[in-house]
Amino acid sequence: MTGALISAEHLRKILDEPGVKLLDASYGLPTMGERIGNAVDFDIDEIADPDATQPHTLPSPEVFAELVGELGIGNNDRVIVYDRAGMAMAAARAWWMFRVFGHDKVQILDGGLPFWLKKNYPLQPVSGEPPARRVFRAKFRPELFRRRKDILDNLNKKSFTVVDARDAKRYSGEAPEPRPGIEPGHIPGSLNVPYASLIEPSTGLLRKKDELKNALRHVSTSKPIVVSCGSGVTACVVALALYQTGNQNAAIYGGSWMEWGGDPSLPKTKGGNP
Repeated sequence: MTGALISAEHLRKILDEPGVKLLDASYGLPTMGERIGNAVDFDIDEIADPDATQPHTLPSPEVFAELVGELGIGNNDRVIVYDRAGMAMAAARAWWMFRVFGHDKVQILDGGLPFWLKKNYPLQPVSGEPPARRVFRAKFRPELFRRRKDILDNLNKKSFTVVDARDAKRYSGEAPEPRPGIEPGHIPGSLNVPYASLIEPSTGLLRKKDELKNALRHVSTSKPIVVSCGSGVTACVVALALYQTGNQNAAIYGGSWMEWGGDPSLPKTKGGNP
């Protein structure tokens, strides 16, 4: 499988092939009575650590395997994820979650449902039948995930580069955080690449490779890269862009700014510079 994206045209051709499983990973949207193909819901707040205090915290491999198996997905399946909001939200998060648990046969529908509908491709009514349960075995890939301690240690070690996917005003601290109790600013030394800058506004598709490279030009590839955002969702859009430009091992800081900005003891920087 080449690349993390699949076009609407390609998906249309393989939609009914055995072993192709679709997931609707829309986040924060009301339910919809129609889907692409055999899609089932992938809710990042349900496929999460049940004991965590923050939303959509990465679950254990055992919990992920159990819940994904209930969605009818096995290790040999080709998983296609889409989002009804397009490229900007949880499809990339679901894609990263499969990868962090060892499943590389996963792609994102470029442009999501909006582009599918723009092509006048069909939808199907949601089936009332639950998918047949499958066995899924998850193997955690620690190189794709970072915790608060890792970020804190890196302030001195500088062994990896932290990229902040939030918009420029939240990064600088000019705009207030949308969640109560979260301080403004950014992780000291982190670079800002707003996730929205990686999406072509006229089409809703991820930008082409050369455009992505230009948007990421200030991010050195000489060190490993860790991406943060508000709560670990849109950071995955930046990780997707890095993947498409050849850096396939960008990690996600799970707690992101909700954790870092919510802890008064952790250092924070304001302004437009790292």
